[in-house]
Amino acid sequence: MKGRSPDERFQAGPYEFLRYDRFIRGRFRGSLEEWQQQQSRMALELPRIRSEIDTLVTRIATRVSCLPPEQLLRRAWWEHLSLVISRGGKEESERDQLAARRMIDYIQSIIASVQPVFPYRTDLPEEEWVALRNDVSKLFMKLSFEYQISLIEHRRASDPNFDMGLEEFRFRTENSWMNIRGERFPVHERQALEDVICPHSDVLLRLFGLESQTLVAALDRLLHKLTLGAHDVSLQLVEIREDVLKRLPQLARERPDAEFEVWRDTAFEEPGLSARRDELRGELFGFDLFDVKKVTGLPAELVEKLAWEPGEDQEFFAPGDLRGWPLRVWPTMKRPFIRLEGRVLAFDLNALFDNFYRVLQRVIFRLAPDYKETWNVRQKELSETLPFRYLKLLLPGARVLRSVFYRTKSRSGAIEWHECDGVLIYDDHLLIVEVKAGAFTHTSPATDLSAHIVSLQKLVRNPTVQGKRFLEYLQSAPSVPISDDSHKEIDRLRRAKFRHVTVCVVTLDSFTELAARGRHLRDVGVDIGEGAVWVLSIDDLRMYADLFDNPLVFLHFVEQRMRAAQSESVDVNDEIDHLGLYLRENNYSMQASDLAQAESTPPAFVGYGEPIDEYFAAVFCGEEAALPRQAMPPRLAEIIKFLGTSTIRGRSEIVSFLLNANSDTRKNISDQIEQQLHDNTALGRSKPVSTYGNHAFTLVTWSSPVSRDAVLAREHTLIVIAASGETSRLLLELEYSDQETLTAVHWQRLSLAHLADTEVARIQAKAAALLVQRVAAAQEQGKIGRNSPCPCGSGKKYKRCCRP
Repeated sequence: MKGRSPDERFQAGPYEFLRYDRFIRGRFRGSLEEWQQQQSRMALELPRIRSEIDTLVTRIATRVSCLPPEQLLRRAWWEHLSLVISRGGKEESERDQLAARRMIDYIQSIIASVQPVFPYRTDLPEEEWVALRNDVSKLFMKLSFEYQISLIEHRRASDPNFDMGLEEFRFRTENSWMNIRGERFPVHERQALEDVICPHSDVLLRLFGLESQTLVAALDRLLHKLTLGAHDVSLQLVEIREDVLKRLPQLARERPDAEFEVWRDTAFEEPGLSARRDELRGELFGFDLFDVKKVTGLPAELVEKLAWEPGEDQEFFAPGDLRGWPLRVWPTMKRPFIRLEGRVLAFDLNALFDNFYRVLQRVIFRLAPDYKETWNVRQKELSETLPFRYLKLLLPGARVLRSVFYRTKSRSGAIEWHECDGVLIYDDHLLIVEVKAGAFTHTSPATDLSAHIVSLQKLVRNPTVQGKRFLEYLQSAPSVPISDDSHKEIDRLRRAKFRHVTVCVVTLDSFTELAARGRHLRDVGVDIGEGAVWVLSIDDLRMYADLFDNPLVFLHFVEQRMRAAQSESVDVNDEIDHLGLYLRENNYSMQASDLAQAESTPPAFVGYGEPIDEYFAAVFCGEEAALPRQAMPPRLAEIIKFLGTSTIRGRSEIVSFLLNANSDTRKNISDQIEQQLHDNTALGRSKPVSTYGNHAFTLVTWSSPVSRDAVLAREHTLIVIAASGETSRLLLELEYSDQETLTAVHWQRLSLAHLADTEVARIQAKAAALLVQRVAAAQEQGKIGRNSPCPCGSGKKYKRCCRP
């Protein structure tokens, strides 16, 4: 940022990247002519880069086909685990972790699609492993950067109708396709499966003799093994060691002349210890951690349909463009398991849980095509139920009206009945909810980019149009009727009752790396219009339900999120980034706008989701974890918490007012409350405090020494309004107990507009006296500078206000 040295600087050829805290900007270091020459060079380099990628893929596939696949995947899994453990947060770079993940999922895809060369080697030489790992890392780096830049420049040079907006969309989508895995946090995987699979228990029972809860519990055990299994093994090793050591003294007494190894072996002859040892040996040195049947106990006929044999997939390496490239549909996206040495094994956690619902859907449709219609009906019912379940957790006590019908103009101009999936009312907030159950395309953006755009049209734009149509209907008259499915009126809604209205589009499938970009999608024809629309998935709502414990704080986030949705400067990849920005920056759309104006390149925000990642990781591991929150001084936090459990009408507005304050203002409010409580005791009277500027209000604190005097507070606030020349002002009154605990909150917005002329004249006379009093008090403290703020509180300089 201008005038400030970067915290970190790094270069990639002629490109330089600067990091300022969590904001990154990039630039080309050179002249315009050099930039144009660089573009031309990159355009011409595309054939060479493609050839190098093909060579890399072939070399990787050839090497994998000759190496023992079970050893490859086991080592890849343990190596990735070691990086996660050693990182603990920061020691290993994200790039290293991504490269290690690709040694699991991409290598498993290679195994599933390339014919093995028998016999396999019996060992996995270190030099072979290192060479393979380096090639895979190089492949993904080349595809993610060099290839993409060259492809863009080639298209720019060769296509007279080149569309940079479309090209940026393709670039983002392809990079997400190759590199982004993990649609939800592990702590949410079980609930996510229960939500979507339980409605289909009858067909699972018919096809596999398996109830849905049994399937979910089995997959949850596999999740545990692939995440915390190694930790369990380490704990059990310690337990076995201690049990053996306890047994050794007795064996030494019984056989004093024997060697230590004899005592140890004798101890392990006991059935309990030997069984535990063998179990640990199978998990630590064998494949028991990854054995799907052993871990889950699922029916073989289901497990087999979810697994590939080596070389079985015929599409990933089929002849043609992108042969074996990660830009095709990966075999792991179609089946999560691999059959090796007679066992079905699971190494890739994300391949299993990211895709399981849709993979299971395809399996069921193949085995029971007659169930397809039933599945679709149940999926629609499910998708229309789940959003309201989680919204009610976030907003307990909210009024929910589902499947509401209303009559308004259609596109043809005729008056017709339309349906809105539901509305949710909480205090002065109205959420208009539209839900889409359809599946996002499973095709690759590199081979079918249009399918991704069509999916966004169906799952984002279409429900957005529906939600905005209801909003327009709501605004069409002071009061509008809504009806049930028989077109019988059930209520009337008044737009004036709601301070904030949000159009909320919820999808069953997660594609938030695209959906969270909202208005930035209009360059590819997905135009959601000018108004704010919140597009999110069931997974996002599930996450928010765990992260927000105060409905009013959640609503304040919604307000900030909707400001960001209308901002051209906020362009982040998913909901976690939005929430992380909110927790750190509060009014993050304003900060993004300031950065965009100060810099020539759009701002990029990184690392804001880390506190959320760390929180859910701790929860999943059973560790103590504090909810990620905005920094909040104690007295202000007490007000927010108090109002969050109340039912006072308008509470959301006052909480929003307080939370809109910046950190300095928040601290000042908290400090003023403490000071007023002290003054109540020391002086025996209340000393109201007024602030001015963007966050103007009057604060009056009452406690046992000074009981509430609402008339006095109102009178004082009206005098401040007259003295400062304001049209209106917020009055906030707080009542505290003997223990200085908050017991009541009162607020009102006051104005002189509705007072009688005689009352206005009386107030203005007192205001004039107040101004004189303030200036005199300031003069007693010393000389007032000409350019100092006027002590009367007008906000003007002293020389332009009360200076004689």
